[in-house]
Amino acid sequence: MNNEEKNVMTIVTIGRVIEATLWYCLPPRTGSFSVEERSARGKALQALTAEGSPFAMNCDTNGDAGKDLKEEMQYFIEDVYGENGRIVSVGLDNKVKVESSLVLELFNNIVKLRGYMESFLRAALEELRKRNSLEPDFEELVKTDIRYFHAFAGKISCIMLGNKFLEINQMAKTLNENYAKQHGGMDPKRDPEFDVHNDPSFRMLENEFHQLNADMNAVLNTYGNDGVDDEFKYARESVYADCEIFTGKKQTTDINAFFNIFNSYFDKILDATQGKLNAMFQEFGKKLQLDASQAPEAPVEEAK
Repeated sequence: MNNEEKNVMTIVTIGRVIEATLWYCLPPRTGSFSVEERSARGKALQALTAEGSPFAMNCDTNGDAGKDLKEEMQYFIEDVYGENGRIVSVGLDNKVKVESSLVLELFNNIVKLRGYMESFLRAALEELRKRNSLEPDFEELVKTDIRYFHAFAGKISCIMLGNKFLEINQMAKTLNENYAKQHGGMDPKRDPEFDVHNDPSFRMLENEFHQLNADMNAVLNTYGNDGVDDEFKYARESVYADCEIFTGKKQTTDINAFFNIFNSYFDKILDATQGKLNAMFQEFGKKLQLDASQAPEAPVEEAK
């Protein structure tokens, strides 16, 4: 691994930590999230984005855009991995807590930050290619990571969007039932002035749904457009076709079964990519450690 690739590797690592943060958008797979994993990710992000790091230097040379990215990254680290994180924190019971009301904001921040990271990575690969300094296995690592993120974030966006749709439907049902109780069993459809959109809680849910939909589009439409990943393109088209259920163009007699399928379109890509990506990432990590161990040691001044 050459020096240029080592610098880019730090950006890949930041992107992978941001990618792993997606798990906080869902309930924990086991009883709770790992306190140790959260701590390790936070320390890694602090080190990889510190002043003098390739990330910080790249931000410093990219004007206002770089300045904004640097600030957004710092806010992200504080909100998710800080000692008193606003979105994710560790409670007095020593368990990781995720503020449910801010999960949508977390997903949006992840999508934005990864977009910044991927723009840098694509530009870096192109520059390395021009210099004949891009090794095929390193290019494969970066491309595999980008593919994995878009499949993983795509799956999570499907889950979150489906859950929000069900939440909206339940809210509408509750509002209709409350109206009927307050008006002697009258069907609210007979009242031209009744509209669930008059309820601020319902409007808030709809706004959250539209934000999630925008984030899904950002995830799915910024990958797989070069004609070389038909598998991702098929999964994306399947998701968009099923999204017609949200407008009423598509119907189902079993909503749970429908969303089980809706949430699974990226599973094949994830199954094929996750193990491969982890192995590649670990291999490059070993290369970095080996290079560091072979570097000449700096002279140490004895304490006097």
